[in-house]
Amino acid sequence: MKQMGNIEQYLQDLGYAIVPVTGTSMWPLLREGKSRVQLVKTGDEPLKRGDIVLYRRNNGTKVLHRIIKIKNKNTFLVCGDHQWKLEEQIQKDQILAIAQGFFRNGHYVDDSTWWYRLYKAVWNSNLTVRRGCLAFLRLSGLESRAGQGTDP
Repeated sequence: MKQMGNIEQYLQDLGYAIVPVTGTSMWPLLREGKSRVQLVKTGDEPLKRGDIVLYRRNNGTKVLHRIIKIKNKNTFLVCGDHQWKLEEQIQKDQILAIAQGFFRNGHYVDDSTWWYRLYKAVWNSNLTVRRGCLAFLRLSGLESRAGQGTDP
């Protein structure tokens, strides 16, 4: 996700924010112009592999990516769903919020949604599986249609 406006103010004042998705790093799950993410402030609850988090990079950019690996209680490896290489290591204090759910095609989706639990299990099984799935989507033309704002 690129620009997010006053998201930190909403998190501070309300404890949550619903923001539109920008960029393609979380495709195929989240689509620019079609998906919105419900974020909540992080608390004392432990973060889990597969959680989608909003964090601040060292250069100040806010990014929405998935936790792929937990190195220890304060260090995480994160990666966008549209990537197959571990992107970066972040610290817990860089995490601004965690995704509680998201809106896709007008429907709210969270961990209680069966197909999302299946998606997370497959997508997070390993990066080689993810790379194969992304290659299939690219070869099938679904990736380019999604980038044009067309529903795959």
